[in-house]
Amino acid sequence: MSQSDDENQIPDAPGDGGKPAKLRIDEAIKYLFTSEKQSLIRLINSALGQSYDPETTEFVALSTEFIFQNPVSEDPEADSFELERIIADLIFSLDGVKYHIEFQTNADKSIVIRIIGYGVAHARSSLESKGANDEIVFELPVPVLIQIDEDESLSDKIPAKIRVSGREDDYAFEITVIRLWKYDIEDLIDRGFYLLLPFMLMRRRKGKDTDENVKLMLADLQKINTAITGLYEKKLISSKLRVDMHLISDYIANAINAKYLGKNQEIDEELKKMETARVLFGHEIEARGEAKAEAEITQVIRLFVQKKTPNQISEEIKIPEAKVNDILQKSGLLL
Repeated sequence: MSQSDDENQIPDAPGDGGKPAKLRIDEAIKYLFTSEKQSLIRLINSALGQSYDPETTEFVALSTEFIFQNPVSEDPEADSFELERIIADLIFSLDGVKYHIEFQTNADKSIVIRIIGYGVAHARSSLESKGANDEIVFELPVPVLIQIDEDESLSDKIPAKIRVSGREDDYAFEITVIRLWKYDIEDLIDRGFYLLLPFMLMRRRKGKDTDENVKLMLADLQKINTAITGLYEKKLISSKLRVDMHLISDYIANAINAKYLGKNQEIDEELKKMETARVLFGHEIEARGEAKAEAEITQVIRLFVQKKTPNQISEEIKIPEAKVNDILQKSGLLL
């Protein structure tokens, strides 16, 4: 995602010393998409036709920042270099298979080149040290492009080929595209694209300060927040992800209202109601989590006193054995 587009910044996020900080859309994406692996895995399963188990699949977030050293002078004796940095949106692995998700707001035909560039940069940074005559394999992550703004020139797949000049064999490189403007809120839920719900609000930044666009924004806000609550009640997302999704929705809506909708009072009032509900829910979850932690500690100690082994305790109260050992060690019952 372009690093210079001001409209991709979300103002009014809490910053240091109480001052507002700017949260970019790409930063919001990284934060939300790594908040809960299960929802990200469901998105990958749906978009790419995979069948990863959301509960047992190993998720590992990988580096998205790559630095190259380029010589400034053509003189080989000159000690002058410059560093070039590129940053992808999200790269991760599922059970060892690597994936790359890139968001794009405005239509940009160079996106294919950039996605291939990110993939090559990742492959280069993850090469293992081998002997001079050993085969070097560049393993690029599987790419997915999420396009926010409407661009009918984009299809669901972008085919590309990588070819070595003078050779006939090609390497097929296909980019899967999630065309966000094609979906409504119900579609996203049906497809398992829960994580994209807050970003549906981005489409309203293209409208003007009109009664019609304000109505559409209010409707989107209410539908998205209702959908997030419904997903939580159906146990499809965790309490943490629910709070995070509400938070990102609020920030995006605030930014769009301030920049494009003339700080509309109706939207402000709706956001205040939602913020109050989100904060109250967050405190409720925090208190519930503390109570659950205390209950687990009590159960572990009680069963240990009854001569149960850590393994037996783990199986009986359904928590990892490592957590049982940690509780017992902190309680001074296990060395």
